[in-house]
Amino acid sequence: MQNKYIEFTNILKNKELKSTPQRVAMLGILEQKGHADIETIYDEIKKDFVSISLATVYKNVNTLLDAGIIQEIKIPQRKSRYEIAKHKHSHFVCEKCGEVYDIDEPKRLDVELPEGFEPKESSVMIMGVCKKCH
Repeated sequence: MQNKYIEFTNILKNKELKSTPQRVAMLGILEQKGHADIETIYDEIKKDFVSISLATVYKNVNTLLDAGIIQEIKIPQRKSRYEIAKHKHSHFVCEKCGEVYDIDEPKRLDVELPEGFEPKESSVMIMGVCKKCH
């Protein structure tokens, strides 16, 4: 974990953010969980930082989002999840258990855009039932 601590500290410094123990811990939680909502991050970080407030967690999540260190996964009818920003990928979300899985980007999307539209970015989320819940 010491190597991860140094890695997270460097990531924060490279984005010109103060490397606080709380921010490093939040990145550690996301590294361990893969995908986590605000409440999960808060519950986990309170184990080590008992006086941290939910507002502080929200503030730091937004700071990390703005810096591009983490990214938000918006899931219809569910709480957003957060993950450490990494290579471009898509997500599969289980409708039963709510688990979020990283999947490879589709190789090709057959989408016809209206005339004059210029795509900049796309995001794919597949909803279904995972193998644990099937």
